[in-house]
Amino acid sequence: MFEAYKYYWQNAFKYRATSTRADFWWPVLVNFIIFVILYFLLAIAGFASVTSIMNGYNHGVGFLIFLLFVIAAFAIAIIIPGIAICVRRVRDTGLTGWTVLVFWLLSLIFTSNDSAVMETISSVIDIIFLVILCLPTGYVNKQGWWSANYDQRC
Repeated sequence: MFEAYKYYWQNAFKYRATSTRADFWWPVLVNFIIFVILYFLLAIAGFASVTSIMNGYNHGVGFLIFLLFVIAAFAIAIIIPGIAICVRRVRDTGLTGWTVLVFWLLSLIFTSNDSAVMETISSVIDIIFLVILCLPTGYVNKQGWWSANYDQRC
């Protein structure tokens, strides 16, 4: 787990390599756990700040602002490595790295409207992308009709 997370940060700007499922999902899990801990601390600090303000004090507001800053900084810091590992994971399945951009743009286009149908289509696109991220190494090249390994005599 720690090797995968170290790999995640060390290869933050490598887009031409590939990443296995473990190399992708362990950093996702670790980042999720970090966010849960930070938001839990934020909730505790927010509750303490509100309680102290209601009692006439202004203690804990600085810590609350600090936690908001830490959460924002961490969220910004994981954008580039997150895109890179997503591209490497998609490349590992056998698709091109541009697939990530296509799926994100489609999702963005369909969520830009307030239509329930468009949001449903966006959700379906996100689920398809999630399935692609879960595929084993080289799956598309081995199984797809677009693959050189595809046998038409089936």
